[in-house]
Formats: sequence, C-alpha cells, structure tokens
Amino acid sequence: MQGLRNFDFYPKTQDDFRVKTLGGGLISIISLVVIFILVFGELYLYMQVERYDQLYVDTQQERKIPIYINITFPAISCDALSLDVMDVSGEHHVHLDYHTIYKMRLTLDGKPIIDQPAEQISPNEPKDEKPSPIKAAEGAVKHDLVNSSEKDRERAEKAKKVKDPNYCGSCYGANRDATQCCNTCDDVREAYRRVGWAFTPNEDIEQCYEEIMDRKMKYSKQEGCNLHGYFLVNKVAGNFHFAPGKSFVKAQQHMHDYTNYEVDHYNTSHFIHSLGFGEQIPGLVNPLDGTRKIIGFNPETGQAVEGESALFQYFVKVVPTIFEKYGAANPIITNQYSVTQHVRPKNRLHPNVVPGVFFIYDLSPIMVHMKEDRKSFIQFLTSLCAIIGGVFTVSALLDRILYGVEKRVNKKIHSNTTILNN
Repeated sequence: MQGLRNFDFYPKTQDDFRVKTLGGGLISIISLVVIFILVFGELYLYMQVERYDQLYVDTQQERKIPIYINITFPAISCDALSLDVMDVSGEHHVHLDYHTIYKMRLTLDGKPIIDQPAEQISPNEPKDEKPSPIKAAEGAVKHDLVNSSEKDRERAEKAKKVKDPNYCGSCYGANRDATQCCNTCDDVREAYRRVGWAFTPNEDIEQCYEEIMDRKMKYSKQEGCNLHGYFLVNKVAGNFHFAPGKSFVKAQQHMHDYTNYEVDHYNTSHFIHSLGFGEQIPGLVNPLDGTRKIIGFNPETGQAVEGESALFQYFVKVVPTIFEKYGAANPIITNQYSVTQHVRPKNRLHPNVVPGVFFIYDLSPIMVHMKEDRKSFIQFLTSLCAIIGGVFTVSALLDRILYGVEKRVNKKIHSNTTILNN
C-alpha cells in the first residue's frame, strides 16, 4: 500500500495550510466562464458538417453527361426555336426533340399560353387550334386563289400538286437520271449538294412552297418560349445552341440555311433560369443560374429593333465532381463548371454576325472529390478534456504568479511599516 501511495501524482495538503485569496477567486470565475464558452463552441463544431476537397485525375471516360436546362426566350416562338447539339467526336443532333425536352408557349409579357382542349370549346366559338404545316399551306392556297394574282395562283397549284401520292417532282437539273424524283424541299437540296450547286429555296420551287409558308407562319407569331428538360451528351468537348435557320449536316459539318429567315429580327434575349451539367450539389449555385440577357425589341411586334440582334456565346469549363454527402448511402457523380461570356451585336460594324445563343463546353482532366464529414464522439471528448485541463492548468499558473506577486508586495509593505515604526 505504501508503494501505491508513493505513486500518487496528486499529493494533498492539509486544509489548515491552504490559503484562499481574492485574486484566486477572480481567476476561478474567469476560468469557469472561459471553459463554458470553449465547451459551447466545441459542441457547435461537433454538430456541424465540414466539407473536404481532394483533386484527382479523371479516369471515368465512358459515361454520358446529362445537361439540365431551363431557359426562356421572351421574343422567339416555340415553333421557331430549335436546339442543336454536336461534339468533337462527330456526333450531331439537329432540332433536338427528345421526350425529356419540353416547350411552353409564352405571351410577350412572359405569361404561359395554355391551349384549351377541343372538347371544352363551344360549338358556337371559333376553334383556336394550332394548324399543321399542311393545313397552313392549304389555308394560304385558298387565300391566294381568291385574292392573289395569277402568279400566286400558279404557286398555290404547285403546292397542291406536291400532295398528290403519284407526284414525282423535278430536281431542277440536278437529278442523276431521268427517273430520279425530288418530292420534298430536302430532296432538292440534297440533289443540289451532290452536284456541288448552291441551293436557295424560294416560292418558285414547288417542293419548297409549304416549307417557306410554314417558316413565315412560325416567325410571324408574337410569342415567347420556355424550354426546359435535360438531354445526354458524350463526355467530350462540344456545344449546344439555339440559332435561326434550317440546320443540317453536310460532309460532317453542321450548317444552318438562313434563306428566307428574318435573321435581323431574331431576338436572342434570354433568361437562364438554371443550367447544370449533372445533378445539383446541395449548397452550390451554378454560375449561369439567374442570368438575364436583354436586347432592344419592339414589344408590339416582339421583334428586335433593327441592328440589335446579337450572338451570345458562353464558354463553359466543366469539372467532373464526386460529392459524398454526410449520411448518404451513395455519392453523387456530377459536374461543376465555370464560364466566360462573349456578346457580339449584329449591327453596321458587324453585319455578318448571325444571332444565336451558343454554349461551348470543354471538360477538365481533373476531378474534384468533395466529402462531407464531422468529428467523431471520441474526438469531441478529447477536445473537451483538452479544454478543461488546459484552462485549469493556465489558471493555476496565473494564480500562483498572482499569489507570489501579492506576497512580495505585502512583505515589502510590512517591511517599510516596521522601519517607520522604529
């Protein structure tokens, strides 16, 4: 037992030899306050989730990237709005119309246009249904037969002739043999391409009459359009864009035919409500979310003021990201991105600019691994012990120093008093 007593690190003194001082009491109160503050702060940190970032070389090259988009064009009708996608691997998607992409017609002041179901329309009220291209052309034909000149009547008859199931249209000199038929405007365009001729569709080409009439109908609408949804792209550099004209692929080159399109009045004002390359990471906001780009347009016609159409280009750097949320079973495999913007107006200084909205993206070879975590309970207890022990150690040291100074001062005062009495 004596050996165990000798091993005691904390020798005790008798109460008669203990001295309590005013300074010691003050230091004790301050120590308790400091301990309370530090313990409360440590408890707060223990309850918080911290995020740690690590960088790796991206080795995942096979998966597709989903692009989530929600963008509004206040001055372009949905019929005149098309989305084209392409990448450096040579894959092209023109007039993208997946079941995951949705369009909503809007008025010029941004209110949704809801088409009334046919069964809810009164028999006495005119039906306001959206005409098909063929019906639109037929309506235009009937109008022309009554009100137009002889030349217009001939054009209308050409449009009717194209609908004949036995029709074999002319290729206008570009046919390979006498039996080749060009029954659509695209057939004529392809025939011209094969022989290397320039092709300009106009109303005199009977196969293109309906297309031109449909095009004029689309661009005459005084509406806006909201496009939202998502689509998948290869994990390589590429772009997706909104631009006027009929898009097509020729010799692995993506092209737009702007003939008969009012490019100068293609108002590319737009609101990017959200744009993400993958699932949204909680707590992070994408750089383009909430972007608003407005150019001058006439609110009565919904068309851009002449010379104020513009080409908007967004150069996006996509960074592959793995996000592990605290407590979640599976990580989120997604992407972050940074962006730079460039705007080129179509005016007298830049007459050849073709308006549109382009998103040009490239991928970073570096992957970011983001992980959420918090302290374990053992770490929390260790921190509490360190706080309490550290504060008591420092306060004991301060108390000893203060007590020593107090003893010396009292001793000196007592010595001076003795000398004066003598």
